[in-house]
Amino acid sequence: MAIPKPERFWQQHVDTWRESGLTQKQYIKRHGLNAMTLAKWSSVLQRRLRATPGQALVPVRVVGEQVPASAIEVRRGALRLLVPVGTDPHWVAALLREMPAC
Repeated sequence: MAIPKPERFWQQHVDTWRESGLTQKQYIKRHGLNAMTLAKWSSVLQRRLRATPGQALVPVRVVGEQVPASAIEVRRGALRLLVPVGTDPHWVAALLREMPAC
């Protein structure tokens, strides 16, 4: 599916603005853009990114078959996750939301 031209245009500007280190005001002045429009597209694109499944990256460390004495095993379909005791439960929940159900 092709990305509509206005969306592609604003995605490029939002990405360039964020990478530029400039404030929004400096960026729009330099490129002759409307502040409200850039802010709107920035918000729309950010919401879409958060809502798109499978787009989040989380750090993963692959370990052998040994189970640490202080770990909790979590299974989701064919996937097996060993989580050290004391791991932030919010991080585990976010990881589980991103794991496909195999």
